[in-house]
This record gives sequence, structure tokens and C-alpha cells, in this order.
Amino acid sequence: MITEPASARDHAEVSALVREVAATTFTSEKVRAAAATALGFDEVAWKQLVDLGWPSLALDPAIGGAGMGTFVQCLVHRELGARLAPSPYLASAGLASGALVLLGDDRATDLLASLGAGTRTAALVLGHGRGWPTDDGPAGLTATETPAGWIVDGRAELVLDGARADVLVVVARTADAWGLFEVDARIGAVSRTPAATVDATRALADLQLTAAPARCLRSRPVTTDEVSGLVDRMAVPLAAEMAGAAVACLEQTLEYLRTRHQFGRPIGSFQALKHRCADVAVALTVAQEMVFAAAEMVDAGDVAGLRIAGPLLLARSAEVFLHAAEEAIQLHGGVGFTDEVDVGLYYKRALVDGELLAPVADAYARLDLVRAEGAA
Repeated sequence: MITEPASARDHAEVSALVREVAATTFTSEKVRAAAATALGFDEVAWKQLVDLGWPSLALDPAIGGAGMGTFVQCLVHRELGARLAPSPYLASAGLASGALVLLGDDRATDLLASLGAGTRTAALVLGHGRGWPTDDGPAGLTATETPAGWIVDGRAELVLDGARADVLVVVARTADAWGLFEVDARIGAVSRTPAATVDATRALADLQLTAAPARCLRSRPVTTDEVSGLVDRMAVPLAAEMAGAAVACLEQTLEYLRTRHQFGRPIGSFQALKHRCADVAVALTVAQEMVFAAAEMVDAGDVAGLRIAGPLLLARSAEVFLHAAEEAIQLHGGVGFTDEVDVGLYYKRALVDGELLAPVADAYARLDLVRAEGAA
């Protein structure tokens, strides 16, 4: 178990340890092999992350967590993103656990503890779909309270880890607001269809819930603003993974430019290529600073700050990652377009990550709306 960090030096040591473990656990060969399996990830590798205590890093020590907060957890997300790790970590430890911490109450404690211990994995399902909800917007999932308990009906598309998670953490529309629910993903009332995307390392699924029995995880309704706050919070671990992946793109490109020779010299010595790499490096530096600034907001409970930081972080991280991946392919030349070179995998991940929570255009539209409300 990692001891609680208290300084930038401790953060650097944690990051170095995570990087070392990720580099051996998620090599290119292992990532490709795991993504090709029916499960979509390596169970042995996942157990290793669980044994190291990584799913519980940000959780309260009262439920078995390490109490290190989102900042340290994002160090893990960054390094797993750098390796394109096919793992339940983002969906379960990052998104679902984050939703339970933000929106749940004492009813969610047992589920949160099991996710931290790694005995179960969860997928977060937003009933309104992608992006930020509105009071009058469509609801793909609705929850109804019956004499026998709550049931959830409806359809959700492109749910991260939706086909392989043990539990669904569902945000569904109720009669007067929203609610947070636990649904057993393995029951017959839940139909799970793996969704085909260009990125084999991200397991997405379309879900159909038909009167699925659900356990309410919060005694009072969830407001639309709180669901929007959840989307803002979800942007942080995803952006951390995108930042890590973008850095890996640049590192692999620089290594190629050092070893590829033309006209008797490394092509990395050509000024035009240096400029392109420098532009990517500057953008990456800013993106990473944004990630960890937003993580500090999460740890401080700065909901107002995250209303601006969330959509901005999501949009810029997606743009920077896609640009880094595109430049990596271009600067690798012809081999960059082949399946044998890893930069193509990063490009596919960038395409999927850029649409996972909300398209870039929607994130900027949300940012404009929040700014307009603040100026009013």
C-alpha cells in the first residue's frame, strides 16, 4: 500500500511507482492481448492493481480507503492512460466510485467499500445520456417506486464497462427529480450488448433495462445541478487518462525521431519537426496542469470552480490528446498508419475519449452557458 503523500516530492514518488508498475503490467503486447479477449481486460493485472490498493486510494479510511484524494488517484489515471491500460479502473474506481462519493449517502457505503476493495466492479450509467442534463431534457432511464421497491426502465448507450461490470450505478429520472440507484448488472432484466468502436482497449456497451430491480442509494432526490456537477467531476479522471496518453504519444514520437535517420542524420534534428514537437509539449504541459488543478478542486469540494473547470478541462484535454496522436502518426511517417505501431492505438483511443462524456463542441457550449450565468 502506498503511504499518504504530503508534498510534491511524495507525489513524484507515487507517480514513479505507478509508472513502473504500469510499464511492466501493461506492455504493448499485453494490452493488445487483453483487449482481444472476450472480457476485454487481464484479470490477473486487475487483481494486481487491487492488491496494491489503487481502487481505494481516494476513499475515506473509515470504509477501508487510503484517504489520499482525487489528486493522487489522478496520478494513477495518468499512468494507466499512458499505457492504454484495458482495465475497470476508470469506470469503477474513477467514475462510479466518484458518483457514490458525490451523490450517495450512508446507503451507498457498502457498495463503495466493495468497489474500493475490488471485490466488485461498477459502471456508471447516466440516464440522460452524454453531456450535461437539463430539467426538460430527455431521459433515457426512468426510475419508479413500486410497492415491491424501485425499478428502472430504459436504454443507455455507450456505457464504459457496461458489458462486464458487476454492478450498475445508475442516475435515473424519477417523478420529481433524479435518483441514484444500484442495479445488479447480471440479472435478466438487464440486457447488455457490447458496442463496436474503433478502440478495442475501451469496452463500451449499450444497455436495456426492463423493470430492473434497483436499490436507492440516497434518501433524498438528486437535483439537475447535482447531476451536472457529477459530469464536471467525471471529466477529471478521464482528462487525467487523456493527458497521460498524450504524453506517451509525444514520448514515442521523440524516440522515433531520434532513431530514424535521413540524409545521414536523425530526423529529429530537423528544425520543422522540432517545432511541431515543441507545440505539442507546450499544450501537454498546460493540459496536465489543468487536470491536477481540477483534482484539487474536487478534493476541496469546490463545486463552483468545477462548473467552469469541468467542461473546459474535458474539451481541451480531448483536443490536446487528439492533436498529439495525429502529430505522432504524421511524424512516424508511413509506419504510423500501420497496426504494428502503437501510435495508431492512441489515435483510436483519442477518437473514443473525445466523445465519451460529451463531444468537444457540447463541452464548449456548456462552458459558454456557465460563464453567461455567472456574468448575469
